[in-house]
Amino acid sequence: MKKIYLSLLPFFSLTIGQQGYCAEEQVPVTTPEMPSIQASSNFTSSQRAEIEKLLAGYLAKHPEAVTNALEAGMALKEKETTAKMEKAVATHKDKIFKDLTSPIGGNPKGTQSLVVFMDPYCGYCRKFHTELVALLSKNKDVKVIYKDIPIMGPDSIMAIKAMLAAKEQGKYDQLQKAVFSADKHLTKRQLIKLASSVGIDPKKLQVDMKAKTVQAQIDKTLDLAKELGINGTPTLIVGETRVLPGYAKADDLNKMLREVTSASAKDQKGSAQPAS
Repeated sequence: MKKIYLSLLPFFSLTIGQQGYCAEEQVPVTTPEMPSIQASSNFTSSQRAEIEKLLAGYLAKHPEAVTNALEAGMALKEKETTAKMEKAVATHKDKIFKDLTSPIGGNPKGTQSLVVFMDPYCGYCRKFHTELVALLSKNKDVKVIYKDIPIMGPDSIMAIKAMLAAKEQGKYDQLQKAVFSADKHLTKRQLIKLASSVGIDPKKLQVDMKAKTVQAQIDKTLDLAKELGINGTPTLIVGETRVLPGYAKADDLNKMLREVTSASAKDQKGSAQPAS
């Protein structure tokens, strides 16, 4: 077992704008209304005391400034982080989109691509999974590449091993849906029973869960998440270019997929035209 997944813990839930995200760390915040008093050595002790008094008075009259600063800081941090991840996606395209061992959902030949980094026991992932099912029922042109990362501890590792082992029997989607629908963390015994209920051979499943290839798949996905700078789930890659950290509704995601795919097609068409 590699220890890389430990670098992603401990995680906790927080909301970034409208997007739910099981994230690793809080966002550091700076506020333009409240400059650091220590930033200048030119102030005397009495001047610093007066500034502190003015700041305290300002905050007493305008407590919303703290909330506004938090929101602005979080939005800026999210934008910067997303830009870095999108740059990393371009660098690691083959690992993301051409890995034949990754589970595939939706339409394997679909022209619209969606990569999903999820943990079966991340609350926002479970909420998003419902939206994903709705998306795939409406849009038959979406190819989903699943990247399972166990950020929530040993139970997640076991559940992901079971799902990847179910893939060997062509039943990844069935067990994934069952696990994401469960109302609690599942023991190994409960996982095996659940797998059996959706037509999976329980004996083969237990053998495959112990396979080195299954552990290697988990390690490889965790390595990829680290290379992309992903520090929470769900994280989506839409249309091979755009990174979307956090929960998204089916309708919004469907619109984004169409927009990104259309823009990509136009870019390819433009680059294919001979220079005049």
